[in-house]
Amino acid sequence: MIEDQKKEWLSKIIWLLMMMNPFLDVITSFSNHMLGHSSYFVFVMKFLFLVFLFGLCMKKLDKRLVIYMSISSLYILVFLGLQFRMKGSGFLFLEAQSLFRTFYLPFVFSFLMILYQRGLFKVKRKNLILLLFFYLSFLVFPTLAGVSFDSYAHSKQGNIGWFYSTNEVGGILAILGPFLFLFLKNHKWWIQVVGFLCYLSGILVLGTKVPVLAFLFMVLCFLIVFFRKLLVKKDWKKIIYSAIGTVLCTLLLFSIVWQSSFYKNIRIHLEFLGIHEVQDLFTFHHIDHFIFSERLSFLKNTHELYQEVSFSEKVVGMGIGDVRVNSPRSMKMIEMDYFDIFYHYGVWGSLCFVLPFLLFYKKRKYQLDEKISMWLVLLLSFFSGHILVSPSVSVLVAIVLVPKEEEVFK
Repeated sequence: MIEDQKKEWLSKIIWLLMMMNPFLDVITSFSNHMLGHSSYFVFVMKFLFLVFLFGLCMKKLDKRLVIYMSISSLYILVFLGLQFRMKGSGFLFLEAQSLFRTFYLPFVFSFLMILYQRGLFKVKRKNLILLLFFYLSFLVFPTLAGVSFDSYAHSKQGNIGWFYSTNEVGGILAILGPFLFLFLKNHKWWIQVVGFLCYLSGILVLGTKVPVLAFLFMVLCFLIVFFRKLLVKKDWKKIIYSAIGTVLCTLLLFSIVWQSSFYKNIRIHLEFLGIHEVQDLFTFHHIDHFIFSERLSFLKNTHELYQEVSFSEKVVGMGIGDVRVNSPRSMKMIEMDYFDIFYHYGVWGSLCFVLPFLLFYKKRKYQLDEKISMWLVLLLSFFSGHILVSPSVSVLVAIVLVPKEEEVFK
């Protein structure tokens, strides 16, 4: 009994530390806006959280963790050694910081899975909803009060609340969105309306495409599952009423979207590119700029650079330090996570990244909200980035992959 209470309290402590993430992101934002650089305090806090989880896992050795830690530690030493030899000491801190951001996900996932299997960590959906509420609060309320930061420095419109990275916040809202939808399903109508409007307001005020497209994907998935169940039951009356309700809600939603920063930014972008007809969009240049925000061009440039580096850099990775300038600076990232991991950390680094998901994978039946969230992780990591290689977002990816307690909202 006492042992069970200790496990329960330990799980609560871990969640308490996770609940600090929105507040740490706000500190990072104010530091960037006021001081011009990220707060080292936030970096230290996230590092200490990782050390804390590692310390809990070390109370009883796990063979899989020993294997992974050995391989990844050797990789990190070889990578930093190669970077020092190729670029000198000026780039070491930059490379170490990038390593931490990139490999935060596989390490946190490994530690959380071990703690889950030992009964020291439990994932409750209500905790995910509370975490989403904190993010929405720091996004929507400052915007309503007129004290939020702009999503874009110039040209486009949008508000990011008290956060700094539009892509990161958009990714967080997208990943946690499916859990909110199923959570609201079993609550009173006014809670559903308030929760839905808060979430919709959050994704629209940002002014960026990713969270809105993720929202549409999410809604489509839920509608497909819902109507499929009705078709199996052959409940034609409910199907007709539901279809009419869906059409009306869709029309209302589009009327709201047309007044949002999201739609205005699309118009601004299309006018900037000189696109006046739909067929004008279907060129590589326009697709690259409008859909991928020039990520295909960055991918092409990085691939050409990758072909020129030595064999050892292809295996270990060429890092992110740009040696083409006199002072240390970060190389332009592709912002498509799979390619960023491969090109900047090589074949060995890519294997180290995916290895924990092979070692700690637990075959189980995933619920609908988990499935949609994981699909969004896979899609957004490819199209927009900032999902797998950003600690603020990747810690949520790790939590999504950890089995949930059976409090499923059907």
